[in-house]
Amino acid sequence: MSKQIDVNDLNIFYGNFHAVQDVSMTIEARSVTAFIGPSGCGKSTFCAR
Repeated sequence: MSKQIDVNDLNIFYGNFHAVQDVSMTIEARSVTAFIGPSGCGKSTFCAR
């Protein structure tokens, strides 16, 4: 069974540091998705949640 992933208004803080701000997205079932961006932009933080 395949399921889609929905993320709505995700915010992640490390103390007072706002690492990920207001991320919303849908990843459709059976799709290939890549997170691409510069170092320090929150890719690993988003994927670890």
